[in-house]
Amino acid sequence: MWLRYPPVLAQSPERSQLSVYSPHAFYSVPLINANGQSYIGLVELLEPLGSVNAESDGKKYKLRFVAPGARELELQFHNGKDKGKVKGDNLKLPANFVIQDGRGYVPLASISEVLARALSTQIRFNPAARRLFIGDIGQRFTLELRPGAPSKLFISFDSPVNPTIATEPGHIRFTFRREPVLPAIDHTAYTDSQITGANFSEHDGVAELDVTGNVALMANYADGGKTIVVTAAPAPPPPPVAQQAPPPSPPTPQEKAPSQPQAPAGPRFLVLIDPAHGGSEIGAAISPTLPEKDVVLALAHRVQHELANRGISAGLLRNSDTSISLDQRAISANAARPALYVALHATSSGRGVHVFTSLVDQESYTSRDFLPWNQAQAAFLESSSAVAGSVAAELETRKLPNSIVAAPLRPMNNIAAPAIAVEIAPPGDDIADISGSAYQDQVAQSIAAGIAAVRGKIPEVRP
Repeated sequence: MWLRYPPVLAQSPERSQLSVYSPHAFYSVPLINANGQSYIGLVELLEPLGSVNAESDGKKYKLRFVAPGARELELQFHNGKDKGKVKGDNLKLPANFVIQDGRGYVPLASISEVLARALSTQIRFNPAARRLFIGDIGQRFTLELRPGAPSKLFISFDSPVNPTIATEPGHIRFTFRREPVLPAIDHTAYTDSQITGANFSEHDGVAELDVTGNVALMANYADGGKTIVVTAAPAPPPPPVAQQAPPPSPPTPQEKAPSQPQAPAGPRFLVLIDPAHGGSEIGAAISPTLPEKDVVLALAHRVQHELANRGISAGLLRNSDTSISLDQRAISANAARPALYVALHATSSGRGVHVFTSLVDQESYTSRDFLPWNQAQAAFLESSSAVAGSVAAELETRKLPNSIVAAPLRPMNNIAAPAIAVEIAPPGDDIADISGSAYQDQVAQSIAAGIAAVRGKIPEVRP
């Protein structure tokens, strides 16, 4: 019988992992240590790219894989042997194939050849940095220094980026965890009094660009996130000089204390949380006694609480066990005019957290246009992707397996605001842990922290 095995949780002692970049998804795959070298699971590697089924009797391992729009192919290996077959063609591995707990593992050094044969596409692999690029994907960048007062370094990319930014005296460092940034330079030196150089490196599944200077540096985004501008940070203002204020004159009996002016109603940043399903629509059966609708409602309350802790208003589209149609969800969400829409789902298959953005045709709509119902999300894809990347980065920080996937989901395609969907799977082998407070708290904190980190990039909406 063909079985679909869930991702393995065991990792090598240093918790190493491989970052994989493909045209439709970024994900990370844990590595295990076997026979003194790194191995990677075939199911974990291929599952985000298509449909995977595998079987093993402890000695022989077969895996069937179907990529979208392609024919099914088969991979065959034997435990303890360095030979296998991909699509019927012989393949020699640099070390023996390993079967562990019913799962099949190939040496990390072999993945370029295995994937090139299985996917029939270009594969680029940096083994030292543990970064894998599938297909014609990758972003290079250019650097342009414009001396002046202050000097400015323009870092330009092909598409928007959302790196983690860290500063320290004389440095500003950009860490690209999810973007397929490729090396354009190793080191560039500048004869500038403020900005002195830039260094690019890859390691531990990430890419980093470190800009150095003789002054404190800061960064701003331009061109919709495609350009990062590094410049000198403004000097802090001098401390104010304390002055003795004259004592106030006592009011006369005829005078009345002035009333405090009321602050005008300003923009508000509202996150609308949409727990999927409800009522008679139970969603997925996580277990015989645990429906998806209950898992996501509990998670929604935790996300709302974590957002409130960060000073962000959040409302629930469904606050009880009620049934709401997809069209009703979209209509209600659009009427609320939120700054961000977050749908929550749950599944018993796989491991960790999947973050979804909408898959719609990227036409030149703007938020001011009349938006077609099934293309409403097209005007907000850039902001939605920024939120998804930030949430995934927070999941990565908390060591939660995750991936970003574009999919034609409803009602997300109908939402006229930045929108993401978050689907949680069990963190380990015990399915019941999906509703555990420790796991749900970690997921909720990741979602809230990711939203807070990019709040400044999302326009607020007036009531």
